[in-house]
Amino acid sequence: MVGGYNMKNETENRKSFSQMRRQNRNQNIFQAILIIALIIILNVLSSQVFFRADLTKEKRFSISDFSKQVLDSIDDDIYIEIFLKDKELPAELVRYQRTVDDFMKNLCRYSSNIRYEFKNPFTEHSGEEQSFVQKWFGFLSDEEEVEPLEKKKIFAQLYNKGLNPTYIVQEEGMGGSEKIIFAGALVKYKEKDFPVNLLTNSVSGNTPYTMLSTTELEREFVHAIWMLSSRQIHKVAFLEGHDELDENRTYDIMSSLSKYYRIERVDMNGSLTALDDYGCVVIAKPQKRFNERDKYIIDQYIMNGGKVIWLVEWMQFDMDSLNNHPTAMALMNDINLSDQLFNYGVRINPDLIQDLRCLQIPVCVNTVEGKPQFEPKPWYYFPLIVPDTLLEHQLVKNLDVMRTCFVSSIDTVGEDPNIKKTILLRTSPYSKALSHPVEISLDILREKPEMLTFNKPNIPIAVLLDGEFKSNFANRLPPELTDNKDFKFKERSKATQMIVISDGDFIRNETKRMGDKVQPYPLGYDKYYDAQYTPGNTQFIVNCVNYLCADEGLISLRMRELKNRTLNATKVRSEKIMWICINSIAPVLIVLLIGLTMIVLRKIKYSKKEK
Repeated sequence: MVGGYNMKNETENRKSFSQMRRQNRNQNIFQAILIIALIIILNVLSSQVFFRADLTKEKRFSISDFSKQVLDSIDDDIYIEIFLKDKELPAELVRYQRTVDDFMKNLCRYSSNIRYEFKNPFTEHSGEEQSFVQKWFGFLSDEEEVEPLEKKKIFAQLYNKGLNPTYIVQEEGMGGSEKIIFAGALVKYKEKDFPVNLLTNSVSGNTPYTMLSTTELEREFVHAIWMLSSRQIHKVAFLEGHDELDENRTYDIMSSLSKYYRIERVDMNGSLTALDDYGCVVIAKPQKRFNERDKYIIDQYIMNGGKVIWLVEWMQFDMDSLNNHPTAMALMNDINLSDQLFNYGVRINPDLIQDLRCLQIPVCVNTVEGKPQFEPKPWYYFPLIVPDTLLEHQLVKNLDVMRTCFVSSIDTVGEDPNIKKTILLRTSPYSKALSHPVEISLDILREKPEMLTFNKPNIPIAVLLDGEFKSNFANRLPPELTDNKDFKFKERSKATQMIVISDGDFIRNETKRMGDKVQPYPLGYDKYYDAQYTPGNTQFIVNCVNYLCADEGLISLRMRELKNRTLNATKVRSEKIMWICINSIAPVLIVLLIGLTMIVLRKIKYSKKEK
């Protein structure tokens, strides 16, 4: 009986054990199916709902506070058409399309009024909405290219709206393909639109185009929304009438400023109210004398809170003077503004600065078979200005290098407690100033510089004046203005600012004459060497106008700082083998350890059940 009972009991144990194994197997299958289903559901949800956690110190994947303020101010829907969709886009532009899409999803998190769509402007959509499967697997819906005549019309429309075409060349096997695309976007708001170009033409010529980074995408799109939703757009005047830089030579800086303001060229013509409607006035390298009436108009514009950027110089010299003769004299040109600037708190000195940190110009060093051979040589009269890293002012934060041309030194004068003076730009520690009159000779290119003579470091060339200014015409008002009842004289200004730069060519772009037309080049472009392109001039002047027009938020958006954290090259070399071993062996050991742990736990689990 005992033996039969034990056999029966053992049989029941075996049945219960096999039943338990089947239950465990079914449970494992169910868990596996559940996990796979959850993974699929999470992937589908993640494709529909954008989520990003920004753990970087400077929040490089989050938009700035100013951008949030602009998006919060939107009171109507914004629709963005992005023309970056084509079946034959190069691989780098396909990746760029995903970057733009991620950025737009991030932007939509901060405003429910933003909607966007990727389009090909040269195709006709079938009208059927893409199915979920098409969107999920990236299939493009059927689209047909428009007729050639219609394509020309669309091309002209996009170009007139401000979008730039980009020429794309793709190599395919033994041949290739060429096409023109409009890689840009139109931001639409309340029956207005604003263009955003997603590719920029490369100035250096190494690549045909440059794609925008995430911070640059934020800058361009938020700027477009700000322009469309802004209640007031300031007007900026470029003064004329005293032989200032003309429209061709200031074309690039006016184009850059026109993204933010209405730009007009103004000749005062003796009108006392000629400057009243402008938020800022730019005086760019005048060559003729200012009469007292014009000086009075500018003075009273400042007294009423007007902002001025002075780009003036007393020394007159042109590089063309050295074409026929190796030596020429730089002479003083009195334009009758020194007393006015002195009264406001600065003095531009009649000198020229030489700096060892400078641009290079080509110099003929030899002749081979009748052809001149040129080499680049430093031209000390063209100092390169690197922003002062110790100055925490937003006007010079994160600026690129800037160029100057026959620049003079500036001194701050006066002890008026109502005026704060901030030096914005300085020369390098290896510079000097040559007093008037200055003999300029090409011979310095062939001689080694005397280092001991470059003993005047950090010479100021740009100053910000901020405060309440005393009128230059206090106690000396002309009789014809004293009796003018239509104009009220002010002896002391409201709180205002002005910026003085002692180089009139600071905003001058190079030009090229092509028959009857003049072709302007970008500001900072070097006609001799592409590597000497200096974008800092444009950045600084745009910052100055933004600051004077109380649009500091645009500066913080445009000059946002992102630090590149590079690896320590010394440690990389010394610890290279160690880190290769860690990265190669450690993952394998971790997987083995996890596997052994699971086996041990499984044995412990089933041994307890058998008991």
